[in-house]
Amino acid sequence: MAQSAYDKAVSLLAIREHTKKELKEKLENKGFQEAEISSSLERLEKEGYISEERFAEVFIRSRLKKSPEGYTLILCRLMEKGCPRDIAYRALDEAWENKLWLDPLKKELESLTRRKGDTYALVKMRQKGFSNHEIKEAKKQDE
Repeated sequence: MAQSAYDKAVSLLAIREHTKKELKEKLENKGFQEAEISSSLERLEKEGYISEERFAEVFIRSRLKKSPEGYTLILCRLMEKGCPRDIAYRALDEAWENKLWLDPLKKELESLTRRKGDTYALVKMRQKGFSNHEIKEAKKQDE
Protein backbone atom coordinates (compact mmCIF):
# COMPACT_ATOMS: atom_id res chain seq x y z
CA MET A 1 0.00 0.00 0.00
CA ALA A 2 1.31 3.44 -0.94
CA GLN A 3 2.21 5.88 1.83
CA SER A 4 -0.09 8.89 2.23
CA ALA A 5 1.16 12.48 2.32
CA TYR A 6 0.11 12.61 5.96
CA ASP A 7 2.15 9.51 6.86
CA LYS A 8 5.17 10.78 4.94
CA ALA A 9 4.95 14.15 6.72
CA VAL A 10 4.71 12.41 10.12
CA SER A 11 7.82 10.38 9.32
CA LEU A 12 9.69 13.56 8.33
CA LEU A 13 8.57 15.28 11.55
CA ALA A 14 9.78 12.30 13.56
CA ILE A 15 13.30 13.10 12.35
CA ARG A 16 13.21 16.84 13.08
CA GLU A 17 10.94 19.88 13.23
CA HIS A 18 9.91 21.32 9.85
CA THR A 19 8.09 24.42 8.68
CA LYS A 20 4.94 23.99 6.61
CA LYS A 21 6.89 25.30 3.62
CA GLU A 22 9.59 22.64 4.01
CA LEU A 23 7.05 19.84 4.37
CA LYS A 24 5.05 21.09 1.39
CA GLU A 25 8.17 21.15 -0.81
CA LYS A 26 9.28 17.69 0.31
CA LEU A 27 5.83 16.22 -0.27
CA GLU A 28 5.60 17.87 -3.70
CA ASN A 29 8.98 16.38 -4.58
CA LYS A 30 7.64 12.95 -3.59
CA GLY A 31 4.82 13.41 -6.11
CA PHE A 32 1.88 14.00 -3.79
CA GLN A 33 -1.02 16.07 -5.11
CA GLU A 34 -1.66 19.63 -3.89
CA ALA A 35 -5.05 18.81 -2.34
CA GLU A 36 -3.68 15.88 -0.34
CA ILE A 37 -0.69 17.95 0.80
CA SER A 38 -2.89 20.84 1.96
CA SER A 39 -5.31 18.64 3.89
CA SER A 40 -2.42 16.71 5.47
CA LEU A 41 -0.68 19.90 6.59
CA GLU A 42 -3.92 21.30 8.03
CA ARG A 43 -4.51 18.08 9.96
CA LEU A 44 -0.92 18.01 11.26
CA GLU A 45 -1.21 21.60 12.42
CA LYS A 46 -4.52 20.95 14.21
CA GLU A 47 -3.01 17.90 15.92
CA GLY A 48 -0.02 19.94 17.05
CA TYR A 49 2.57 18.06 15.01
CA ILE A 50 3.51 21.19 13.07
CA SER A 51 4.39 24.27 15.05
CA GLU A 52 6.20 27.19 13.44
CA GLU A 53 6.95 28.54 16.93
CA ARG A 54 8.51 25.27 18.06
CA PHE A 55 10.46 25.03 14.80
CA ALA A 56 11.89 28.53 15.32
CA GLU A 57 12.94 27.84 18.91
CA VAL A 58 14.59 24.51 18.06
CA PHE A 59 16.27 25.97 14.97
CA ILE A 60 17.73 28.93 16.88
CA ARG A 61 19.13 26.71 19.64
CA SER A 62 20.57 24.32 17.06
CA ARG A 63 22.23 27.09 15.02
CA LEU A 64 23.74 28.65 18.12
CA LYS A 65 25.07 25.32 19.34
CA LYS A 66 26.37 24.07 15.99
CA SER A 67 27.94 27.20 14.57
CA PRO A 68 27.03 30.39 16.42
CA GLU A 69 25.58 33.14 14.25
CA GLY A 70 24.15 36.54 15.03
CA TYR A 71 20.53 37.65 15.13
CA THR A 72 20.28 38.82 11.51
CA LEU A 73 21.90 35.75 9.99
CA ILE A 74 19.66 33.40 11.93
CA LEU A 75 16.65 35.53 10.95
CA CYS A 76 17.59 35.10 7.27
CA ARG A 77 17.96 31.35 7.71
CA LEU A 78 14.56 31.11 9.42
CA MET A 79 12.95 33.06 6.59
CA GLU A 80 14.60 30.80 3.99
CA LYS A 81 13.08 27.80 5.76
CA GLY A 82 9.64 29.38 5.50
CA CYS A 83 9.19 30.46 9.10
CA PRO A 84 6.67 33.35 9.24
CA ARG A 85 8.36 36.70 9.88
CA ASP A 86 6.48 37.54 13.09
CA ILE A 87 7.24 34.14 14.60
CA ALA A 88 10.91 34.37 13.60
CA TYR A 89 11.27 37.82 15.18
CA ARG A 90 9.47 36.76 18.36
CA ALA A 91 11.60 33.64 18.81
CA LEU A 92 14.83 35.54 18.13
CA ASP A 93 13.88 38.39 20.45
CA GLU A 94 13.22 35.89 23.22
CA ALA A 95 16.49 34.03 22.56
CA TRP A 96 18.45 37.30 22.60
CA GLU A 97 16.67 38.57 25.73
CA ASN A 98 17.65 35.29 27.45
CA LYS A 99 21.18 35.63 26.02
CA LEU A 100 21.15 32.14 24.54
CA TRP A 101 23.89 33.39 22.21
CA LEU A 102 26.34 34.33 24.98
CA ASP A 103 27.87 30.94 25.90
CA PRO A 104 28.13 29.67 22.30
CA LEU A 105 29.74 32.96 21.22
CA LYS A 106 32.14 32.84 24.16
CA LYS A 107 33.20 29.26 23.32
CA GLU A 108 33.61 30.03 19.62
CA LEU A 109 35.69 33.13 20.40
CA GLU A 110 37.91 31.13 22.76
CA SER A 111 38.41 28.39 20.21
CA LEU A 112 39.15 30.73 17.30
CA THR A 113 41.45 32.91 19.41
CA ARG A 114 43.42 29.85 20.53
CA ARG A 115 43.78 28.54 16.96
CA LYS A 116 44.04 31.67 14.82
CA GLY A 117 44.51 34.68 17.09
CA ASP A 118 42.37 37.43 18.56
CA THR A 119 42.02 39.57 15.43
CA TYR A 120 40.89 36.64 13.32
CA ALA A 121 38.36 35.59 15.98
CA LEU A 122 36.88 39.09 16.18
CA VAL A 123 36.61 39.46 12.41
CA LYS A 124 35.08 36.01 12.03
CA MET A 125 32.40 36.64 14.65
CA ARG A 126 31.57 40.00 13.06
CA GLN A 127 31.18 38.17 9.73
CA LYS A 128 28.83 35.75 11.44
CA GLY A 129 26.60 38.62 12.44
CA PHE A 130 27.52 39.35 16.04
CA SER A 131 27.70 43.00 17.10
CA ASN A 132 30.75 44.55 18.72
CA HIS A 133 28.70 44.88 21.92
CA GLU A 134 27.86 41.15 21.92
CA ILE A 135 31.49 40.21 21.26
CA LYS A 136 32.70 42.48 24.07
CA GLU A 137 30.15 40.96 26.44
CA ALA A 138 31.29 37.44 25.56
CA LYS A 139 34.95 38.39 26.04
CA LYS A 140 34.14 40.06 29.37
CA GLN A 141 32.55 36.79 30.59
CA ASP A 142 35.89 35.15 29.97
CA GLU A 143 37.80 37.45 32.33
